[in-house]
Amino acid sequence: MIVSAGVCAAVLLGFAGARWLSGRLGHPPWASPVLMTALAAAAVLAAANVPLVQFDAATRPLRWLLGPAVVALALVIEGNRQLLRRRGAAILLAVTGGAAVGFGSAVGMARLLGLDSVLAQALSTKTVTAPFVVAIMTATGGPIGLAAALSVLTGVIGALLVPWLFDRLRIGDESARALGLGVSSHIVGTEWLTRRNPRAGGLAALAFVLTGLLAALVVPLIWGSVG
Repeated sequence: MIVSAGVCAAVLLGFAGARWLSGRLGHPPWASPVLMTALAAAAVLAAANVPLVQFDAATRPLRWLLGPAVVALALVIEGNRQLLRRRGAAILLAVTGGAAVGFGSAVGMARLLGLDSVLAQALSTKTVTAPFVVAIMTATGGPIGLAAALSVLTGVIGALLVPWLFDRLRIGDESARALGLGVSSHIVGTEWLTRRNPRAGGLAALAFVLTGLLAALVVPLIWGSVG
């Protein structure tokens, strides 16, 4: 119990330090606090030769907090209630299409390249934010750690490349850009966008929450039928 509390405290302090460093650097997408904390933890585990199973057991209380985090995301939907009333059908269609492309492309490429089912399962939630990823992998028996890592990495890459891609394609509509960034790079891209445009950030947040809800409903059914 004492060891678990100490490890959890160290992780939280590391995350706080990563947030401070990210702020000092101007909050670039590649300096995501989640990514930096994960890399630092991996480096410490490797240097100290600590088995991942032990670290996973020690940090289980932090994983429990992801449950309330998912519930708290409902506030994003409540905050965008008026927008959903006005443009709900268009938003749901865009989010559903984007989520389907993300899932289909990931699983399709995994099968095309001959990757095993475990990696394909982890890749299937790469565009879903971490709290939903943990819930989905728990329900399907998938690799929680790998799926969460791929989710964070996808968020960072999306935040770096999606705005550039929109510029190249001359997509200037604020709503379209926000929805695209929210669906493709979830909370990492949304945080980056919110610092530059709070209104667009709110729409991106709605997009990644709806994407997570859709994935939580559909992905377990798909893997259950495949299995």
